[in-house]
Amino acid sequence: MSSRIDENNYHGGEQDVTEAIKIRLYPTDEQKKIINQNIGNRGFIWNKMLVKIKYENVKPTQKTLNNILKELRSEYPFLEKSESSSRQQVYRDLIKAYNKHKKEGAGFPKFKSEKNPNISFRIQANNNNIHLNERKNRIQIPKIGKIKFKTSKEHKQKIQESKINNITIKHENGIYTGIININTNHTPLEHSFEAVGIDIGIRRPLTCSNGLKIEEFDLTREEKNVKYYQREMSKKQPGSKRYRIAQKRYWKALNKKINKKNDQYHKITHHIVKNNQVIALETLNIKGWFKNKHWAPKLQRISLYEILRQLKYKSERNNRKIIQVGRFFPSSQKCSNCGYQYHDLGLSEEEWICPECGKHHDRDLNASINIKNEGLRLIREKIIKTISYWDCHGLRCAGIGSKVLTFHSTRGMLKNRESPTS
Repeated sequence: MSSRIDENNYHGGEQDVTEAIKIRLYPTDEQKKIINQNIGNRGFIWNKMLVKIKYENVKPTQKTLNNILKELRSEYPFLEKSESSSRQQVYRDLIKAYNKHKKEGAGFPKFKSEKNPNISFRIQANNNNIHLNERKNRIQIPKIGKIKFKTSKEHKQKIQESKINNITIKHENGIYTGIININTNHTPLEHSFEAVGIDIGIRRPLTCSNGLKIEEFDLTREEKNVKYYQREMSKKQPGSKRYRIAQKRYWKALNKKINKKNDQYHKITHHIVKNNQVIALETLNIKGWFKNKHWAPKLQRISLYEILRQLKYKSERNNRKIIQVGRFFPSSQKCSNCGYQYHDLGLSEEEWICPECGKHHDRDLNASINIKNEGLRLIREKIIKTISYWDCHGLRCAGIGSKVLTFHSTRGMLKNRESPTS
């Protein structure tokens, strides 16, 4: 396929996207029992099917697992308390996990534990079985009924006007939430003519080539409260009234810490995506970093994977270009001014002076500039290899860092064009 840069149509318009909206649920005591029953049934079905796959060499196909589900329903009547699509969703998830193990090298699916269960289940929407009521403060869910919920007015309006695909109900840290998957129209952010390179690290979570530096957030107070209520819980008898009170306080402190961090990450990633058309990143081995016992606690605290996840999905929705440079690209060792590579740069050195040109470098800022330059080089190289001769006038190699436009397929256009050599 050939690609070209179209200067006239880079703004785009509305596009159909799949979006997830998170709402806070307030179920009654009876509804809580039904939700917990559904969660328990999901883990029960998962474990029974996994036994067949792991120890009886059953091939995990949709037909085979569906037959196993029918046998389980007849043998265990309490499974009928779950909605039919939530039961079927279990073997779909199990097939997906098994294929990921076989094709992508992920770990073999694990059994669900009562101590650490997958505290959620999903119900598929069918014939308007999931919908908001007229006042929009209750949501109708099969087998559970009308549940009170809260979210913003904009989200309520969007749910009301969009097609609902499914809802995932979670019980986490004492809070019931619903994640509604909808099909909706999305207007991408306005086009930007900037490019940025981002150095991701442990010393500083994000360093951008434009000089923006994101330090680790101060969550000292929130972490102190979480540890305090953990100690309070440990001093009380599990299941007692005082234990439940301490547990609720612990959950509240933990949720406050998580929400504060996620709020900051969303603001930062939105700012980066809004102001840059091309975002160059490193290819990181975060899983390998966790093997270092000195780095692991801080990595868990700053959640680098969450930053990358938000950058990628927001870029995709807003027609931004994400490009990742090679894992072994020497971004920190290379001088962004003259290209000299300083092989003896140590991990503890935050600053260094290039012996070739005398340029003084901030380690992370220099790395981010090199990542940006390498990302733009890869883009230019890719365009030059794929665009046709007559499209070369639209490519501004010298100014691609300041003006990068959206790619558009020209497969159909190429068939009708004459060769430049004819």
